[in-house]
Amino acid sequence: MWKNRLCYLIILLCTTAFFICFNGYLSLYTFAFSLALPVISLLVSLPGMLTLRLSVEVLGPEEGVRVEKQTPAALRVTAYTRSFLPSGRARAVLLVENAFVGDAERERLEFTPGRKPITLAHNMSSAFCGLVNCRLRKVWICDLLGLVSLPARSSGGCQIVVLPNIYSPSLGLEPEPAAEGEGERYSQQDPGSDPTELFQLREYRPGDRLNRIDWKLSQKARALLVREGSLPISDRVLFLLDLSGDGREADACMDVLATLEDFLAAWEAFHSVAFWNGEALELLPVAEPMEARAALETVLCRGSRDPLPGEAFGELPAGAAHIVYICPSPDPAALGELRHKYPLSRLTVLHTRPLQALPEGAAPLRIRPGSIPEDLSGFLL
Repeated sequence: MWKNRLCYLIILLCTTAFFICFNGYLSLYTFAFSLALPVISLLVSLPGMLTLRLSVEVLGPEEGVRVEKQTPAALRVTAYTRSFLPSGRARAVLLVENAFVGDAERERLEFTPGRKPITLAHNMSSAFCGLVNCRLRKVWICDLLGLVSLPARSSGGCQIVVLPNIYSPSLGLEPEPAAEGEGERYSQQDPGSDPTELFQLREYRPGDRLNRIDWKLSQKARALLVREGSLPISDRVLFLLDLSGDGREADACMDVLATLEDFLAAWEAFHSVAFWNGEALELLPVAEPMEARAALETVLCRGSRDPLPGEAFGELPAGAAHIVYICPSPDPAALGELRHKYPLSRLTVLHTRPLQALPEGAAPLRIRPGSIPEDLSGFLL
């Protein structure tokens, strides 16, 4: 714009000199036209400048597109005006911000809008997982001569969930089962002795107690049917997530969580994920493979990078067999609270930074960004 203004100033000086040196109708008309040219340009362009509309959206089969890291997602920027008269060039800044790791990229866009919508394609990819917000900022449109600019309106934006990587290290499960009788869930494979929750109806076997026979249903089925109770179980693993490190460390912690959750989901092992959302400790129970992915997306969208407060551990559930504390560096006070709350549970600390001293009562395992499969190889849940 400054180049256009400088060029117009030079033209205005030339027409002024021409009017001064050569007094006549031609010089007068030339000088008057050079003075009126910016006004004419603004009046012609003003309807299009005032009615410019821009929007940005992500191309995908459904709302809320999910992509893997380093996988490009197609963005579409649409611009149009409601005026039949032409307008000048428009400029905008496309801001792509990863709210999870605090990473942001900016790209300048230039286009000439018209009544027919024009579309600009842009491929977005992120090296880190998280919730990526895409929106237009600093939108300006100029008149035909590029001398005057006005701010334009852009509608909303779009969001893309970049999922963490899931690796396939050599993992294992401890042979002992999770603690029973303390959880609010029930096994889907094995019956138990809790009569308040029905596991299944089966035919009578010698040795079954008579008080477990459902006489009404047996009369209808003309066979003795026994009501089997359910088996209360607790979480096998409780993942405690601390994302207070930098963006690279938080990304590595999410890769570790996604890898371990995928392994447990394949074995249909109950587990929970606890994380700090900025106001309270949020607990996400996971019983099915689809719930594991939903838990990852919830952490990416609502997880806070603030340090995990130790006083929030009182909201954690009791009865987990294995506590996995995923963090950049463990807090001694937090480890003490976990030892006090879970005296009989295994406690493992997966950390990304070198430790100055070994944590008391916990098994440490360092996770290095870029070497997660090797570092997790042989880990037992």
